[in-house]
Amino acid sequence: MKRHYYFILAGLITLTGILSFTVKTQSDTEAANKNSMGKEMAYAETVSSANFISDSAKIKEKEAELNNELVKLNAELEALESEVEVVHEEAQASYYHDKFNGRKTANGAVFSNKSYTAAHKTLPFGTKVRVTNLVNDEEVIVEINDRGPFIKGRQIDLSKKAFMDLTHNRSRGILKVKVEVLPEDYEEKRIELQEELNTVAAVNGLDLNEFAL
Repeated sequence: MKRHYYFILAGLITLTGILSFTVKTQSDTEAANKNSMGKEMAYAETVSSANFISDSAKIKEKEAELNNELVKLNAELEALESEVEVVHEEAQASYYHDKFNGRKTANGAVFSNKSYTAAHKTLPFGTKVRVTNLVNDEEVIVEINDRGPFIKGRQIDLSKKAFMDLTHNRSRGILKVKVEVLPEDYEEKRIELQEELNTVAAVNGLDLNEFAL
């Protein structure tokens, strides 16, 4: 009977030891897993933080490049504008009567009141000029293809189309304007630079008013 008791007791002790070992092993495994997960999370946070810092640096670097490009393009626009020559700071502009439609101008071209052309006493034919209404700052670009006007006090005669683009008051026949001669290929260069400015500003989310001429 005692022998059976000892066997039973020994079995219980062995079983207790196995259970204790199993529990300890599971506990150690869980602790190791938690420690490993903690390290992985810490590593992931470190990597994420490093990536964020790296991305922020790249963004700042890109913004700086875009800002430099904007400054460069604006400087080119200003340089182009500096080539514009003021011929008349203040002049009187009139426009052609419709009776001149279909007639030849001084350079041999057929006149049309729907074209952007003008007459001037001395500027060479083919010269592109910018005419600005001094009252409302509206402006047009026209090409000199005729001589005139021959009425005292008037410096430039515009096609009706060009004249009407400068004013909302269609009853006026005379406007006070500024007349400027444009450099060669001015319109093409300005459009190209302005498009580049718009593209760079859109990428950077900037307000182009800061760079407006």
